Parts: sequence; C-alpha cells; structure tokens
Amino acid sequence: MEKLYNNPWFMKIIALAFAILLFTYVNSSNNRVQTTSGIDGLSASTTETILEVPIVVEIDQDNYYVTGFPETVSVEISGPSSIVLNTKTTKNFDIVATDLDSLGVGTHTIELVAEGLSPQLDYQILPEEVTITIEEKKVETFSVDVEFDESFIGDEFETGTPTVNYETVELTGTASIIDQVEDVKVVVAEEEDVTEDIVQTLPVIVTDAEGNELDVNLNPSEITVTIPVDPIAKQVPVVLNQTGTPNVDLSYELGISNQTATMVAIQGENELVNSLSSYPVDIDITDITETTTQSIDLPLLEGVTAIEPEKIEVTITVTQNSQGNGQSNNETSNESSSSSSSESSSSSESTPKENESSESDTSSESSSESLDESSSESSEEVSE
Repeated sequence: MEKLYNNPWFMKIIALAFAILLFTYVNSSNNRVQTTSGIDGLSASTTETILEVPIVVEIDQDNYYVTGFPETVSVEISGPSSIVLNTKTTKNFDIVATDLDSLGVGTHTIELVAEGLSPQLDYQILPEEVTITIEEKKVETFSVDVEFDESFIGDEFETGTPTVNYETVELTGTASIIDQVEDVKVVVAEEEDVTEDIVQTLPVIVTDAEGNELDVNLNPSEITVTIPVDPIAKQVPVVLNQTGTPNVDLSYELGISNQTATMVAIQGENELVNSLSSYPVDIDITDITETTTQSIDLPLLEGVTAIEPEKIEVTITVTQNSQGNGQSNNETSNESSSSSSSESSSSSESTPKENESSESDTSSESSSESLDESSSESSEEVSE
C-alpha cells in the first residue's frame, strides 16, 4: 500500500479526479441558480395601487357638456413585479370613458376602461362605474363685478373707480346651469386702514340667485383688480388777489371767465386742508392797460399735494379811472374862466381912455356937432 501511495502517477490520478468532481459541482450550482432566478423573475407576482389617475372623456365637447365624473380615480394593478413597478413609475396608460356621443343627452351609468396597460397585468379601477349626466353645452359671456367693503379704507382717504384687466369672462357649462347664473364677481380681500392703491389677483366667483356657487368652466378664471385710494379732496372757492404795480389812471376788476369753475378740489396734509376755507391766487396787473384774459396755473400751497383743476381762465377788466377825468374837466374850466377875465379887463381899460378923450374935446370948446359925434363914437366903442 505504501508503495502505491508513493507512486507519482497515483497521486496525479487522484488530483485529476478531485478536479473533475469540483468542476462538476460548481457548474451544476451555477446552472441551478440561473434557472431558479429565471423562473422566479417570470413567476413572482405583486400588486400595487396607483392613485390620482385622471379620466380621459371622449365626447364632442363643442356640443355636449358632461358632469358627474370624479376628478381622478385609483387603479390597482397586479402582475410580474418588474412590469408592475415600471407601470407605477411611468403611468404610461389612460383611464378612458369611451363612446359617450352615442349615449346622447341624459343620465347614464358607464364603465371606465384602461388603455395602454401591458397585457400581462390585471387591473381594477376604483370606482369602476360612474353615473354621469350629458347635457347640451352652452357658452355665454358675463361682465364681472367687483365687491369691496369701503369701511376698511382709512378715514382720511377715499376710493376711486375699480378697474380690472378683464371686464368680461366666458362661462361654459350645461344649459341648465348657465341659465341659473345670477352673479359673476370677484371679492376683494379685506384689509384694515387701507391708505394705498389696492392691487389683487382674485378668483372669479359664479353664483345663482341664492348665492350658491355654480359648477362652470371660466375663461379667465382669475382677474386682477386695481382700486385707487387717494386722500379725500376738499372743495374750496378760489379767491383772486391783485398784485403788482397798477396804473394810477386805471381801475382793475378780476374775475374767473368760467363762472362754473370758481371752486377747486385740493388734497394734501389733513390739518392744512381742513384749515383752508378758500384758495388764494395772486394776479399780477403790472403793465396791463386794457381788458385781457389770461390762463393762470394754480400754484400748490405748501402742504397741498394735488389740485383740480390745475388751471383757470382769469379776465382782467380795465377801465379809465373816474378821478382822473374830473381833474381834466376842472383844468379846462379854469382855462375858460381865465380867458373871459382877460377880455373883461381889456374892455374896462379902454373905457376910461375914451372918457378922457371926450373930456378933452369938451374943454377945447369944440362945436356941438363935433361933441355929439365924439360922444356917439365913444358910445359905440364902449358898446363894442
């Protein structure tokens, strides 16, 4: 025996036999693992639920409107694990309501079906049946009202007219629902002591006569509302003040051309606005010598932020000063009196000289005829 063990060929044969046994065992194990894995992959089954799957509605949407569908459904799928996992991840299928056009107007109970699922999968839709109502479609346009509580505006402020980026919205729904529409509006959110312009983007609300919201499609569904908020304006009369250097021979009268525009609306610091009972405007009459009309820009007093209107038309009526006319008449009268006095004085001087001449003729013992003639001439000259 010992001799056999010491034989090198014996040891080689033993080693070869072990090698063949080891190779056979390993190869057999690999084949068994691969076979098992392949069988498990094909035969292992699992179940998953896919939530919030939308419904595809197949109907003539230009003529019909459908109500009663849930927004989404759940789908339970069963089958090979790899396919189930892939389907749940990709959601590459649709839940469809088919052939609704053939049903016509009315209430119907229909089954939902899945399209695009692998044939190796089993599925169940929850709910599987739905009751729907098919009605004639109606599209109508409505104007949008703005609802706003002005009590939230500060005491010293007032609101202007609201404006919207869309004045109308298009409502789509069943004829029966559209006929119930009473109000289409946006409601401005309430805020305390608002002092600035309000700008909000709001959902459009559609209600019936009892205030219940209606199920309709809106285009657009949201509207942006802008409400101006301004300080309260106070109405005060305009008072015209004459300034500048007047002509002493002229009189000036100031007046507003448009008698309906004698009031102005002012805005500004509350204390100042409340203290003003009139609005002073200075009118410069320097170098004005005839009646004229001017366009005057109304100045902003300190503390006044806005005024309406911003301009007024002022008429400056110019007349001749009555005191200046009296002085001119007096001067003319004085000149006339002076002229008359000069003439009277001249006549008085000529009369004594003529008398002296007459006395001289008498003393020289002239003839009575000459005396009479001289007296006659003297009388004529005096008369003249």
